Amino acid sequence: MNLTSNQVEEMIERQLREAALSNFVNRAHSQFLDMQNEMFVEIVLDDATHLEEVEKIVRNTTQELKLQDIKLDSVVRALWEILDVSYVGPSRSADGGLRAASLYDVTLKSGNRQHHVAVDVFWGATEFLKQKRGLGKLTSKSKRDFQNEVVAKAVWSFVQHQLSQGGISYWNPVLHPRLEMNDAAMLFVFGQSTALNELWQAVSDSFEPPVVDSILGSLAASRKKIQNFDAVLPDLSNMLGGAYRKGATFSTSANELFQKLDRSEQELLKKYFYARVELLKTESPDLIRKFSKVFS
Repeated sequence: MNLTSNQVEEMIERQLREAALSNFVNRAHSQFLDMQNEMFVEIVLDDATHLEEVEKIVRNTTQELKLQDIKLDSVVRALWEILDVSYVGPSRSADGGLRAASLYDVTLKSGNRQHHVAVDVFWGATEFLKQKRGLGKLTSKSKRDFQNEVVAKAVWSFVQHQLSQGGISYWNPVLHPRLEMNDAAMLFVFGQSTALNELWQAVSDSFEPPVVDSILGSLAASRKKIQNFDAVLPDLSNMLGGAYRKGATFSTSANELFQKLDRSEQELLKKYFYARVELLKTESPDLIRKFSKVFS
């Protein structure tokens, strides 16, 4: 007996309705496909609380079809959102030994189910990000906390990318609750944050001599206070640009770029800006006196 993918979908859908699970299926992400010599089913749930129940239904269907010489490959997964990423401390191996990595805890949520994932960020990846973000220059007492926050944002993006994969390449955080983030993964994540990278570089360049003198002069002329990030933001537009690959374009409005960032990225950029302001106060007292009204 030959069945079509539509018939297989109807079989599974009927069982899901009988088990009162049909409403948890995200049909926009689910798929039922006829392959050359087999069928493929991907069922995506909005609530991971019911993963095991749906997996059992699909497993039983697979066995039932096997009796009819029909091969069914399947994926049952859930859509997860990230609630929080936090630094835990040095990473340790199963025997308790220290690893060359830092450990971050990621809290995931899918419907009514929460789940924790551990991400080991190797020191090489952390150093790469520190260099790219210019964090080595910061000397405030909260430097380490801020660095951990920057890395945590990268971990957030890394895990988000893993969760975005569907089909047979998907990552199951329940079965595989530990990830590793190496240099290559950090490089990939860094390359995805185009808007944040442009603005971050603009802030960095603004505090480099002799540019900072010009920036402060412009703020003084327009009577802006450097502690008012929103007021200073338009002035960062002059710092956008730089070396781009052939055919690439760059933004000309810092305000427009800033609006493309999510809230956590916006807050992180502001923190970096104010950290550079504090560093400038420490390293360049002559500039502070020269542009006292900007800093008052």
